[in-house]
Amino acid sequence: MTYNIESAVLDRYQVGAQTVQPSLCCPTDYEGQYLAILPDEIIEKDYGCGDPSRYAEPGDTVLDLGSGAGKVCYIASQKVGATGRIIGADFNDVMLDLARKYQPEIAAKIGYDNVSFLKAKSRI
Repeated sequence: MTYNIESAVLDRYQVGAQTVQPSLCCPTDYEGQYLAILPDEIIEKDYGCGDPSRYAEPGDTVLDLGSGAGKVCYIASQKVGATGRIIGADFNDVMLDLARKYQPEIAAKIGYDNVSFLKAKSRI
C-alpha cells in the first residue's frame, strides 16, 4: 500500500478548517492586541507552530507559507500597516476559503486591505 503524505496532510487540515482540532495546535504566544480584531473562528481553527509576525515592521512585505486560516497574516497585516503587503499561500482550498471569509470584515476594522491569499504548493 502506498502512503500519500500530501493527501493525508490535506485531508487532516480540511477537517481542521471545518471543526476545531486541538491536536493540530502548537502552543504559541501571540501579541494580544493584534488578536483583538480577529474572529474567534480564525483563532480557533488556525494551527500554526510559531509567530513570525513579531518580526514584521511597517512597510514590509510578508510571505506566509502554509498560511492556513490566516491568523498570522492578519496579525502581520496590522504590523506592516497600509504601506506593507501580506501574502498567504496554502494548498488547502477549505483553509483558504476560511481565511478569505473574514477578509472584508478585518479590512474594514483596520482601515485597509493589504492581504492576499493564494493557492500554491511546492513541487519537489
